Amino acid sequence: MIRLPGTAPASLTPAGRHAAIAELDGQGFSARAIADRLGCSQRTVHRSRAQRRAAGDDWTWAEPEPDEAAIERAAAGDPPAGLTWVERRAAIARCDQWGLPVRVTAERVGCSRQTVYYARSRRSAA
Repeated sequence: MIRLPGTAPASLTPAGRHAAIAELDGQGFSARAIADRLGCSQRTVHRSRAQRRAAGDDWTWAEPEPDEAAIERAAAGDPPAGLTWVERRAAIARCDQWGLPVRVTAERVGCSRQTVYYARSRRSAA
């Protein structure tokens, strides 16, 4: 595992930053989370990913695993603060299974009605 300097992430060399991005990618972090953790821009993360692809790395981003407890809480009307988009869509799908209207689903999950419509359209298109 790569040890990242805890106090000065900007002190990473470009090669060290590239290796740290590769490791955090493997752990499933988003570009935004990696950029925040390393103190660089999202663009830097995307450039590093493009360089790895060009070098033949077949890494691909994997959808994060949803937390079932967070989905249950959100569908019941008590969404946790750190609800991911995957969990939000799963909670919306669960409310749809229960036959709840869009307004009620949006209130329970803690999003807008447009987000509920969007999640439904994405699910029906898939």
